[in-house]
Amino acid sequence: MRLGQDVLSILGAATAREWLLANGLGGAASGTAAGAHTRRSHAHLIATDPNGLPSVALLKLDERLHVGSESFDLGCNLVAGVRPDGDPGAEPPLLARPAGHLLLQEFRADPWPAWRWQAGATSIEKSLFLVEGHHAVAVAYRHLDGPAARLTVSPLVAHRSPDALQQESEGWNGTVQAVPGRVRIGVASGGAVLSLWHSGAFMPARVWQRGLVYPADREAAPPGRAPRRSPRDVAASDAALVPGYFECDLPVGGAFHVVASVEQDLFRVLAVEGRLGAPPPRTLGECVDLLHRVERDRVARSHRAAAAGADVTAREAAAAHGVSGETLARRPAPLVDLEAPWFARLSRAMMDGLVRRGERTTILTRLPAGIERGSETLRAIPAFISLRAFDRVREVLRTYVEYLNEGLAPEGFEPGSHRPRYGDPTTALWLVLALELLTRRSEDLESLRDPILPAVEGIMQAYRAGTRHGIRVGSDGLLSAGEGDDACCRADVNALWFHALVATAQLARLAGRKESGAFYLAWAREHQGRVLEALWDEPRGCLVEALTPAGPRRGLSPSQLLAVSLSPPLLPADRAARLLATVERELFTPRGLRPSASAATVSPAWLGPYITAHLRVHQRSAEAQARSHGWLEELRASLDERSAVHVPEVLAAPRAGDVAARRTVTATSTPPAPASVLAAAELLRVWIEELDHAGAPAGVA
Repeated sequence: MRLGQDVLSILGAATAREWLLANGLGGAASGTAAGAHTRRSHAHLIATDPNGLPSVALLKLDERLHVGSESFDLGCNLVAGVRPDGDPGAEPPLLARPAGHLLLQEFRADPWPAWRWQAGATSIEKSLFLVEGHHAVAVAYRHLDGPAARLTVSPLVAHRSPDALQQESEGWNGTVQAVPGRVRIGVASGGAVLSLWHSGAFMPARVWQRGLVYPADREAAPPGRAPRRSPRDVAASDAALVPGYFECDLPVGGAFHVVASVEQDLFRVLAVEGRLGAPPPRTLGECVDLLHRVERDRVARSHRAAAAGADVTAREAAAAHGVSGETLARRPAPLVDLEAPWFARLSRAMMDGLVRRGERTTILTRLPAGIERGSETLRAIPAFISLRAFDRVREVLRTYVEYLNEGLAPEGFEPGSHRPRYGDPTTALWLVLALELLTRRSEDLESLRDPILPAVEGIMQAYRAGTRHGIRVGSDGLLSAGEGDDACCRADVNALWFHALVATAQLARLAGRKESGAFYLAWAREHQGRVLEALWDEPRGCLVEALTPAGPRRGLSPSQLLAVSLSPPLLPADRAARLLATVERELFTPRGLRPSASAATVSPAWLGPYITAHLRVHQRSAEAQARSHGWLEELRASLDERSAVHVPEVLAAPRAGDVAARRTVTATSTPPAPASVLAAAELLRVWIEELDHAGAPAGVA
């Protein structure tokens, strides 16, 4: 993403463009092209504590540049103005105070965010990156052109969760200890100490920045009504402690650096890790420049490895798609272009979800400050397999296999204690599918015999006999979950159950156990017949959402696509075509699928399964390929208007004529995540494995 003054000078357009960085530990940095924060989760540094709980450490840095007798505010914050006509029910206007975005000449997001201001005759740039594997952010200011200047930088410090607000409080410690080159800021009792290394002078001045508002977190209203206030909006604004400010002279070509971290021995550890070279640099600026090069090289290596793995998978997929694909698979030139915009965006967005949680590796599917959701983590696994990231995938799956309990896989882990939670029947089924795909693609038969096949068969037999939370195969042959009035037989669960049976048959066959393979395959075919008989809604051309003690629960959700998108399809060709047509008519948009027919938002994550189903139903025709390419390009163009790299969890998509809904983002009180790793994973998998890489077909409808 590269933006100029034509966008940056318009507050709404500049704040709509978001950027986000992750550090591999669950920490993050995020914000907007304008420099103003529009979400509670926007911050220069979010760090996690030893229990994995995220907390905002450094909200942001605000800058002022002094050139001769003139002063220029470079920072930008959003505050609430006065309601029109004093109406207490009206929504107050948003104001930029200060309005440094008006001085911005350029914003770049590749590989990390950078802003360039023109302050009078002086041009200055700010860049920011995270240190991989550490809770640390490095910020550099460089004088690019014009007369010499003096720069002051004010840190805005917070100590709160990324979804909370902070209020000014005398009980908030904010103890400041300053020595040359370093400031240590202690927060509330028991909280982390924030260290800021700097190359200037620090002037203490304990004040509060009040009235910060985050419009992207406002609860959306039903169509035709003004935005509602939820209980979390009673304290409608945020406050941050400004413990003082840094000051330095910037001659022509000069630079000022700040490194913020909750790790007090950061540079000693970096030296031990070999990231600072030998001998280590003598100045903070040299350290930051070296770390910048190290991080840039690491990202480049990761991107090249991802492209190489994706190219192998794309060739295998092309060969499997038929005669024309076999010719394409033998093409000497790479099928996956390293610089392809869609691949570059999605691979990076997806890799940001990989994190360390203590001794284990996992995938957070919502950023920043994501909570691990077992079924979503495992749904994202096929995309990592598409990149041939087999070792990383094994690390993630190992945890879920080790935590299997009576056939159940963890649906998540308790924040802080990391204790596994059980209950969702789909997590173990997604685990079976992921284990089968990994085994088949990696050809790792040694791990298949132990522990993979015993674990998978344990899941199948536990579900067959019945396990906790009412999960069992009933006398009708269908898999149900829940107890009493909550018991139900869901269509998506039974689609996954069918594919888990097929996957188990495949694993047994690969292990040389032909009789077991035949048994599970016969079981899958029997189950398929039961589903077609009991869950197909002939008048509506789709599946029944669920069978409950009160009767069938009819409806339509994107998860019904699992009956067509997963291989082999659960539905026969005629019913698959009818289901796809129903979904297209009621839920589909090129930006994603609606959760229900009346919803004004869409989920980009479900566009991946939809395209897979579309290509399968239409037998991968040239027209189907052209339409699929067109949908992805339309989505990419839409994302370019709001995100540097990532794919939002939810996008607004009001139906024609619904003017009020255009102002809403979501119909729930929980704001959607600005970055969905699951959406990036589903879209990347489709782009690598399903689409023709000979070039986008012409004549897109």
